[in-house]
Amino acid sequence: MLCADRGTLDVNRCKSCGFVYLANWERNLARSEELYDYYGRLSAEELTQRHSPENRARQQKLLRALAGYTRGRRLLDVGCGDGQLLQTAKDEGWDAVGIDLSGTAILLCHRRGLAASKTDFFDVSLDGRRFDVIVMSELIEHVPSPQRFLKRAEELLDSNGILYLTTPNFGSLARRALGESWSVIHPEHIGYFERSTLRKMASAETRLREIKIEANNIAPSTFVAWMRRRGTRRAGAVAELHRETRRGLDQRLRRAVHRSQALEASKQLLNHAVSRAGLGDTLVAWLQKPSV
Repeated sequence: MLCADRGTLDVNRCKSCGFVYLANWERNLARSEELYDYYGRLSAEELTQRHSPENRARQQKLLRALAGYTRGRRLLDVGCGDGQLLQTAKDEGWDAVGIDLSGTAILLCHRRGLAASKTDFFDVSLDGRRFDVIVMSELIEHVPSPQRFLKRAEELLDSNGILYLTTPNFGSLARRALGESWSVIHPEHIGYFERSTLRKMASAETRLREIKIEANNIAPSTFVAWMRRRGTRRAGAVAELHRETRRGLDQRLRRAVHRSQALEASKQLLNHAVSRAGLGDTLVAWLQKPSV
């Protein structure tokens, strides 16, 4: 039993494959509308305040790297949210479309003239389409059958197409340091991936070829929460601190790094080290569909 910021959660590890998952996830899935009212709460915010130049620069770099693997520029963002990546992709010349189950998120996309719809990933309307890139950012931890999502991505990718996938890393230094105070342990997160379990799932369930699976980034707020944890036994309070400080502290660091070549080089070295050790906060997978 792990005490997370929204109560006591039971997180189990499969004895045969090592995958970590939330017990009683069906009960939490029934509360999905309550748990996922995120964009409803954000709809009054100015989007320009949320879409920072640093995020845009990071997305531009990603899209240019993805373009090096593909022949075309047809991109599907699964769980597109309010369209941050869609906007950048559109500006970079991609034929980018997004889908999301949040009607509010889709309205935010439409306000900016983005091609997005409230569509399930398994809807038959997508069956005849093929994409050069499919993006799933922070998605598969929310679904009860991530294998189905990997298989569906393989089906919808064109030959040599790329699935770009990110998810929190259960093997991260943050989770090891914070334990039950790790803010990622949450009622809306069903699956908790490590590099080994993500690799096993992709290879067992699909023909997608691994280009790389990295474990990138360590948020400065992790260390703030860890130091606070050493002085208190209230795991919930630490998780709350972690959540409150993360956005501001991490955003300030990203801006500083973006403006400094020396800091950017240091960040790349740190990322390389933590990725090799599998200790970064975020798993980043590049998976390619074989040519026919």
